[in-house]
Order: sequence, then C-alpha cells, then structure tokens
Amino acid sequence: MATAGARLQGAASPAPDYDLWRDFPYEYEHGRLAIDLINGSDLLRRWVDDAATTAADLDALATHDERAWLEQREDFLLYR
Repeated sequence: MATAGARLQGAASPAPDYDLWRDFPYEYEHGRLAIDLINGSDLLRRWVDDAATTAADLDALATHDERAWLEQREDFLLYR
C-alpha cells in the first residue's frame, strides 16, 4: 500500500496546482470522488494531498483495517 501511495504522492508533488482528483461521476456515484469510492474512504487521497506525510503515516492509517481483515478472514481459510 505504501509503495502505491508513494507513487501517487510523487505524481502530485511536481505540479501541486494540477487537479489530480478529477471530479466526475464514477459509475453509480455522483457525490464522492472516484478515488475515495475505490479506496473506501478519503484517507488515501488526503494522505497524497498532504506533502508532509510519509509512507509510515500511510501504513499507520491502514494498520487497523488490515488487522480487522485478517481476523474476519480466519473462519474462511481452508489452509493455515
């Protein structure tokens, strides 16, 4: 996750005035940006937009959800 986020952040940094998050309807959604819908929240977009953030900050944002997913999947694993 951090690597992909860093690439997005790198794309945004050379041209801070460039509108990286185009505002257009995405599939059935008209009230949220496509990046927010695809990622499930605005956390990634806000992280990319903040030039002061680091890959460690993104990892910290994702840790809670990753742990929850690991717990939820346990009952469905065929092999451990």
